[in-house]
Amino acid sequence: MIGAGQAGTLLSMALQANGFQVDLYTDKTAEEILHETSPTGTAALFHRSVATELRLGCPGYDDKGVPMDALHVCFSPKIGQELVHFGSALGDAAGGAVDVRRKSYDRMVRLAELGGNIVVTSVQPDDLDDIAAGSDLTVVSTGKYGLSSLFARDARRSVYDTPQRNLAMVLVRGIPTDGTAFPNRVEGSTGVCFNLFGDAGEIFWVPFLHKSGENVWCLVFEAKPGGPFDCWADVTTVEQAFATASRLARDYAPWDWPSMRNMEPMLDDPHSWLKGRVTPSVRSGLGTTPGGRPMMSLGDTSVAYDPVAGQGAGSGIRQAGHYFDALLARGDGPFDADWITRTFEGVYEEHIAGTYRFTNLLLEPLGKTPQRVLTACFADQRLATRFAQVFDAPPTAFPWLTERAAADRWIGEHTGRRPGAVAAAGTAKILAGQVRNTLRGSHFPRAVSA
Repeated sequence: MIGAGQAGTLLSMALQANGFQVDLYTDKTAEEILHETSPTGTAALFHRSVATELRLGCPGYDDKGVPMDALHVCFSPKIGQELVHFGSALGDAAGGAVDVRRKSYDRMVRLAELGGNIVVTSVQPDDLDDIAAGSDLTVVSTGKYGLSSLFARDARRSVYDTPQRNLAMVLVRGIPTDGTAFPNRVEGSTGVCFNLFGDAGEIFWVPFLHKSGENVWCLVFEAKPGGPFDCWADVTTVEQAFATASRLARDYAPWDWPSMRNMEPMLDDPHSWLKGRVTPSVRSGLGTTPGGRPMMSLGDTSVAYDPVAGQGAGSGIRQAGHYFDALLARGDGPFDADWITRTFEGVYEEHIAGTYRFTNLLLEPLGKTPQRVLTACFADQRLATRFAQVFDAPPTAFPWLTERAAADRWIGEHTGRRPGAVAAAGTAKILAGQVRNTLRGSHFPRAVSA
C-alpha cells in the first residue's frame, strides 16, 4: 500500500487483521502526519461509509465527536436573492466528520500493532518495480497528485478538464457544538449547513472532530473563479485564513452569522486551514509500473471529487470496503490486471459513477428538473428528508433528480399528492419569499445569538 490517507490506512489495517501481510509506504511517520500536516479536507462521512469503516474493524469516533445528524440548504440564484430553504434530520443516514490526521495516525499505530510493516520513504516511480516485484498486489492511494499520473485519466468518464472552484477550508472553535448553534437550520442538531449561490459558488459549515479531540466547526468555501468568494490567493497564515472566512460568512451568510460571531481561529494548530483546487476526474483502476507490472488505484488516486457534496472521503471508504471483500473472495487466485480491472469496474458501477454524477450536478446551473425537485422539497418536509438522506447514497438520486417523469413519480410516491400540486405549493412559497425579500431585504430564517 503506497499512501497513508484514510482509505489506504483503513484497507491496510483490515487486510493485516485478516491474514494478509501488508507493507505500507508513506513519506511521513504517524507522528509527522498528526502534527505537521493539514487535514486533507472535511472528510465528512455519512452513515454507510461509517458502517464500512466499522465493518472493516476500524474503531469508531462516536464517543468523541458530535454527530453530523442533519442537513440544511439555503439556495440563492444570486447573492441577495434568498429563494429556497429546507432541511431535515438525517436519521439513519447520519454520520460525522473526523480529522483525517487523527484517523491516519490511529490506523498506522494499529497496523503496526497487528504486525504490518510501515516503510517511511518518498516513493518515486522508479521505486515501483522493486516494490511490486516483492508483493502479490500493489495499491496506490497517494491522492490526486504525484503517482496518480501513472493511472490514465478516463476522458469518457471525466466531465471536466479544469478545476470548477477555487477552494478553502478553515477550522474554528467558539461555535457551539451542543445543538444550540444555527437554530434557523434544523433546530437542536449539529448538521451540515449549505449555502448555495448560483452566481458565486458555495459556502458551508460542518461539525468536525479535531485531531486533538476537540469538537469544532469546519468552514468550507467553494469559489467560482473571479467571483466574490475567490479571494484566497494571498492568504498564507491561519490568521489571514480566519479573517477571510469571517468576512465571507458575515457578509454573504448573514442568516447564520449570529451563531458564528464568537468563533475563534485555532492558533494552536497552524495547519488548521488549507486552500487549493481540484479538477473533478476519473482515472483507471489499473496502472502499471515503469517496467509494466500492474498496480491498483484507490481513493482520490482513482477519482477526484469536488468537495461540494462531501463525497470524496466516503467514496474512498466505500471503495476500500469493496476491495477488501474482493481480496478475501479471491482466495489463492492472482491479483492480475484482469482482476484489478474487474474489481474497480464493480465499485465504479455500484457507487462511484452515480456519486461522481451527483457531485458534478451540484457544480452546474440547476436544470428544470432539479429546480422542480428543490421546489417540491421546499413545499413538503417529507421530500426534504428524502433529499437530505440521498447524500448517504448519491446513486439513488437518479433518475428522479434529472428526469421529469421520474421526478414526478418520486414526488407522488413520497407525498401521496399530485406532483403538480406539490410543485405549485412550493412555487407559492417561493413567490411569498420573494415578496418578503423585496420588502424586508431578507427571506431566510435568521439565527439568534448563541
